[in-house]
Amino acid sequence: MTKLHILGVPTLVLLMLAPNAMAQRRGGGGGAVSGGVRGAMVGGLVGGSEGAETGAKVGAVAGATRAAVDREAERRAEYQTSADYQNAPRSDFNTAPPQVLATAPPAAATAPPAATAPAAGATASGGEALIRKDGKPVIGITYPSDWKQTTGDRYVSAVSADGQAYSMIATLEGAADNQAGIAKVKQGLEKYLQDIKYDNLTKTKRGALVLTGTGKGKKSGVAVVFAAGVFDTGAGQLAGAAFVVDARIEEHYKETVRQICQTIRVADQPAAK
Repeated sequence: MTKLHILGVPTLVLLMLAPNAMAQRRGGGGGAVSGGVRGAMVGGLVGGSEGAETGAKVGAVAGATRAAVDREAERRAEYQTSADYQNAPRSDFNTAPPQVLATAPPAAATAPPAATAPAAGATASGGEALIRKDGKPVIGITYPSDWKQTTGDRYVSAVSADGQAYSMIATLEGAADNQAGIAKVKQGLEKYLQDIKYDNLTKTKRGALVLTGTGKGKKSGVAVVFAAGVFDTGAGQLAGAAFVVDARIEEHYKETVRQICQTIRVADQPAAK
């Protein structure tokens, strides 16, 4: 039986700059990433490799991380009652999902019974989801219980309860290497966003690439931040992971993004390309 393992900090494209990772920044018109959701994705995040080494259950979150997520949720809820938030235009990724890695239907308003295994295109609320190829699991990810997620043949996407944070993870077909994968990611971003400003591309010691930046929704005109990356799951199978978050609320989603990233795992015997 093919097993999945937690993708450690040095490898995971969204967790990739641990303090000793010696990553390189290159290309792009922006500068270095700092703070907010983008900083959380490319900073030294806690839990990935540590969890794998101690045999932590996939989807489990360390107590310190859980506490940080809970505090962030409280601050986010408080901020969302403020006039600054209430009077500003906001993204709604339930109705206009930025599907930068694959085409997926909008998240449904309701979920199927918990006992029913989601089929391709089905929606569910939170929980772990797997992407398979040739019947074998390639990537797994766990979203918060209040996120509405959709599972397709080669992707999993999810939208936060307030509709202002979006995530997708998918296998990338037709890309020969990480650079080609990044090119496909840019095509996806430019389909859904305008006024895009890319930060410098980041490369890890193991070759994974991550692209971050800002833009505006073509339909809504609302400012967003994004981080999307490409990595090899093994046996030459490329995958991508992406987050798009309303810029006004990104500081209130960074710990949640850390938590989600910690749950990403890849197969130790993935399907051949």
